[in-house]
Amino acid sequence: MLVLLTRRLATIAFATRLLPTQPSIASVSYVSTSSGLLYFDSAIVFGATGFDDQPCRGDCLERAWALNPELVSPASSTAVSNPVGTQVQIEYRVRRRYFNGEIAALSDGIGNGGAILFTVGDGTTNAAVDELVRTLPPNVVRRAIVPATFDLDRGTRAEYPRPEPAGTTYLEMTLRKLSATGPMGVCPGGDERYNKVVSSVCGS
Repeated sequence: MLVLLTRRLATIAFATRLLPTQPSIASVSYVSTSSGLLYFDSAIVFGATGFDDQPCRGDCLERAWALNPELVSPASSTAVSNPVGTQVQIEYRVRRRYFNGEIAALSDGIGNGGAILFTVGDGTTNAAVDELVRTLPPNVVRRAIVPATFDLDRGTRAEYPRPEPAGTTYLEMTLRKLSATGPMGVCPGGDERYNKVVSSVCGS
């Protein structure tokens, strides 16, 4: 009996070592942009947008991790992937109460207008979106903490019984190929050839 138990434990230990590992919370940290926006990137594993992936087993989407200042890297000179004048398409979700919280706006829901097409620096999107997309590489999801000053959930907050003030929002964003098919539009002031999208990620 003891021999069989020892062999079984050894087998379990060996199998455990063969399991694929995921980044731990400690190995994931925010990058700070020049204006102080904090974000982290994770590779898209499943689906078209990767929004339903669970980086670091989902722990880094929780409040305790999302507000931990010890996990913020010093500001770095991240390479610019999409300079001013570059045309991009983004898929996005804007959340309240952390990266797994209530969705305030999204591109991949029914009747939401789809992806947003814009030219970097044209002023048609929220300033936080415009800044974050400049260093956004393809095939990753960028998750950023956006302060209330950017008003990223504008038009989605409760108005009754009293107007709800702007708050911190949590943006998930990824690039979509310009050749991709599917719902897509532009913010007011964008290319007149495309349908206008009413979204909180558009500029004021």
